[in-house]
Amino acid sequence: MSDICESLINDYIAGTLDVSDLEEGLESIFVAMPDGHGEAQSYLQGLYTNDTIDSGNFTQISHVISKVNIQATLKNNQQTDMSYFDEDRTMHLTDMSGMANDIDLISDDDDSGDKTVIVRAGSGIDDVEKSDVSTDFSEEISPLAPRIIEKPSNSTNYDNLGPGITLKDRFVLLEKLGQGGMGVVFKAKDLLKVEAKDKDPYVAIKVLTDAFKKYSGSFIALQREASKAQRLAHPNIATVYDFDRDGNTVFMTMEYLQGKPLNQLIKEITKKPLKLDHALHIIEELCSGLAYAHEKLLIHSDFKPGNCFLLSDGHVKLLDFGIARASTQTEEERENTMFDPAKLSAVTPAYATPEMFAGMNPDPRDDIYGLACVAYQLLSGGKHPYNKVASPKIKELGIKPKPIKGLNRRQQKTLMKALTVVREDRVASVEKFSEGMRSKKSHTKTILLVTLFIAIIGAGIGYKPFLEFREEQQLYDKIQLIKNGDKAMMIETIWSLNQLDPEHQKIISVGLRREIITFYRDRIRAVFRPAEGLYDYPRAVDLLGQAKKHYPDSVALSTIEDQMKEQHDRLMTSLVSLYKRYYDAKKLIKTPSGEDLTTVIPIIKRVDPKHFLLKDEALANLYLSESEKLIGASKFKDASNYIVTGLKLFPDDTRLQSLNKQINAQSLN
Repeated sequence: MSDICESLINDYIAGTLDVSDLEEGLESIFVAMPDGHGEAQSYLQGLYTNDTIDSGNFTQISHVISKVNIQATLKNNQQTDMSYFDEDRTMHLTDMSGMANDIDLISDDDDSGDKTVIVRAGSGIDDVEKSDVSTDFSEEISPLAPRIIEKPSNSTNYDNLGPGITLKDRFVLLEKLGQGGMGVVFKAKDLLKVEAKDKDPYVAIKVLTDAFKKYSGSFIALQREASKAQRLAHPNIATVYDFDRDGNTVFMTMEYLQGKPLNQLIKEITKKPLKLDHALHIIEELCSGLAYAHEKLLIHSDFKPGNCFLLSDGHVKLLDFGIARASTQTEEERENTMFDPAKLSAVTPAYATPEMFAGMNPDPRDDIYGLACVAYQLLSGGKHPYNKVASPKIKELGIKPKPIKGLNRRQQKTLMKALTVVREDRVASVEKFSEGMRSKKSHTKTILLVTLFIAIIGAGIGYKPFLEFREEQQLYDKIQLIKNGDKAMMIETIWSLNQLDPEHQKIISVGLRREIITFYRDRIRAVFRPAEGLYDYPRAVDLLGQAKKHYPDSVALSTIEDQMKEQHDRLMTSLVSLYKRYYDAKKLIKTPSGEDLTTVIPIIKRVDPKHFLLKDEALANLYLSESEKLIGASKFKDASNYIVTGLKLFPDDTRLQSLNKQINAQSLN
């Protein structure tokens, strides 16, 4: 059977089979042999690892295998076998041979669909250099940005980590709280807090699992999770303190939460549903935390009940930004990193969008789908809107969520729009979803306004002045809500400020002066902070301009502007110095240390896209002369490396293009 699978895949790659033939052949195998998809995926992974196929072919064929496997499962009328998720493990494709991977039919009383599963494996951290030419360098860490270098430690190695072990002579592990795809979470006592007589000395510690350690980027993955989570300082997001290691144990410390995850709450409410106000309160806090993460340009990418935590005091916190990804809406917003969570391609079937299954770029609307599924469960007594059917099959099967009793028309419409499997039709932002799910305004307030209206009309003041009064009163109410902490409304108000008439703009800008300036300050820091590897100076200047448009006399904004300029000038001085040093040393291609022009130039491009060094003809000449020297010495592979790198910087250079054609022709001969 394995030979038949391999033959089908090989024929499709060679072009002798079309996609419909491939699907038909695989389906006949998977119906007869339910475990066949595991072998097919393992073989495909081997082809990709050996560079037999590129990432495009890998993604396409992997998607076909997953799709056919779902169809075969439906034909066999088999229930999904998710037993290997008992400990909520995240697994790579190569770890799943011989295991069932059916992901579309899971009942509501089974939490298997809440487990994170790898649907596509990507390339390793260090991609092999290709000879194709692109206009941008691959993303990597700058030598100017802080980094943690993985190196051997003389500390103790813990082979059997568990309660009783002390990490870094400070954290005593007390009990295992749970296990996720990347790590095991322990409750621990911080001896430093004990010494300081802290009344709450407990922390949570996430330690890399042995299985995940085998992944070459595991160290970087956990460090990235810690780094991203530390950027998210919000009352509805769990606080991450630090990232550290002790011997062979890599871990991060987080706040210890008391309460229960929402997946446990959802199981409980199947017998005793939540009151509508209570469910809406939880949804509002989930929206607040997620909207903040999106504001910081991070997409959670695995939003599910198990990653939401209900505290004992009734508040809610989001957890586990382990596979969170930077928004890729624009080139400028991409995060510079050598670790791409997309290579894990992890999804939780019952809460993932079709685009996530297909391995497409992340989008805030992917999180909104998961959020809407969780909201529906909280409002419906634990029932999943699609009975946990995986989203790629929902449209085909014609499943539609049932309306929720107790919601008004606006809430029903908002929830259903957020649950659509078509990304373009889904609610566009968490803020809009949050606004649409809020309860109706107080009837008492409406009665008072109507009474006031009658009194005004009776006094002969007129209808138009009353409407103006009512609009202004709504603005003052909005200002008060924002001052009380309504983050979603604040963001919506700021972005729509320019659309208001001048008088209403003045009311908002005066009433929220401090909040709006703070908002823009935080946005600027999120895109331009060189010490943390954030170099988008043009975007920071644009944001500052928007803020100064509202507050041209602000001393705070002038101070921010001066600080930005100082950081920019200092950074550019350093970058130009590095550029000259590497140019003089002829460090033109990638080096293991990253001390070369291919590291410096992308940073210059982000800080100042029009800088004269980006069009330095002398540099193009240097790439050309070094390439010609290597060709003369018959070092064609090295020459090709110089030419390809040069063309990334100077794609229109006809001399480099001509030399590249000569090299390619030489390699064919």
